[in-house]
Amino acid sequence: MSLLEGIKVIDFSKWLPGQYCAMILGDYGADIIKIEDLAGDATRRFFPEKKEGMSYWHLMLNRNKKGVALDLKKSGGKEVLLELLREADVFLEGFRPGYLARYGLDYETLHTINPRLIYCSITGFGQNCHKPAHDLNVVGLAGMSSLDDVGGACVGEVQVSAVGSGVNAVAAISMALFARERTGQGQHLDVNLYATALSMQVTAASAVWGCAETGTQPFGRVAHYYNIYKCKDGRFMTVGTIEPKFWQRFCDLIECPELEHRQYDFAHKDEIAAKISAKMLEKTQAEWLETIGKAEFCVTPVCTLDEALASELTAQENMLFEANSDLGKIKYVGAPVKFSDNQARIRLRAPELGEHTQAVLQGLGFTDEKIAELRAEGSIL
Repeated sequence: MSLLEGIKVIDFSKWLPGQYCAMILGDYGADIIKIEDLAGDATRRFFPEKKEGMSYWHLMLNRNKKGVALDLKKSGGKEVLLELLREADVFLEGFRPGYLARYGLDYETLHTINPRLIYCSITGFGQNCHKPAHDLNVVGLAGMSSLDDVGGACVGEVQVSAVGSGVNAVAAISMALFARERTGQGQHLDVNLYATALSMQVTAASAVWGCAETGTQPFGRVAHYYNIYKCKDGRFMTVGTIEPKFWQRFCDLIECPELEHRQYDFAHKDEIAAKISAKMLEKTQAEWLETIGKAEFCVTPVCTLDEALASELTAQENMLFEANSDLGKIKYVGAPVKFSDNQARIRLRAPELGEHTQAVLQGLGFTDEKIAELRAEGSIL
């Protein structure tokens, strides 16, 4: 039996945070019904597409979901969604605050219809702010864009506040399901990207406050013994030698024994970093890896994503899957958490737009005549 078997989730999100959350819940066995409007999510058409309307993004993030397409602005579309919500365990939505209230789909209204429903909202800035935002905006506002720690803003490859909010939503929904076992009642969950981004900076915030209180200089994450250094071939190595024993082994590696007792010599940190940089430029990344061999002291290569996907570390984690489908082979990055008694599974490819509308409505008790009527009036696809 899957961990979340029997839990029905109505996924009414359109973007990465909600899609990621529902993907994880689906991987662990929840019954996910993905609701889209008749045009479909914009992410269906993100480049590259395996076929029209079936982007690789969509195939990855919307696996293990059944697809229903409806027009919420028509009474028939709203009727379908309400019927789904009457028997659902979780409603996941990613609209700006107040939008769904226009259609009588706010938490207070739905709680009267289904008191056990867990209503999870994922927004940019919470229920009291209507600003639109994507991850790039949020991490900038939250102080996360200076990722090189010396004031240089950059665009990261990972949407940290978006994926982080998806993970937070999974945790919140799991806790709310557990609480419901005790109380019999659902509740409203307010997850937002900005709060997620701030919460991920707990150590940085503590350092800022500590330095302000003590009058010391902020240390940040970068030091001569904790940094990224360029190699002769233009590639990079990460040096994370926080422990003194690792620092000493690193000094031996670069043949600088005179630095062994200067790990915390911050008065001359620029001089020490320059010396390390010069040493690291003497060899290519491959040559450094050959020199290190099987020794372990937190000096590792900066890999491309292609290299990471093909690495021994990835293979031993059994993280990658390939499944046959009517669209050909589809590759997946699997769920990261392993349970001793239950494992995540990929059971369904991502749905075509409205692919399961007929079957889902029949499961709700809608007759074929009623379904045809809803389709003719443009309420469903």
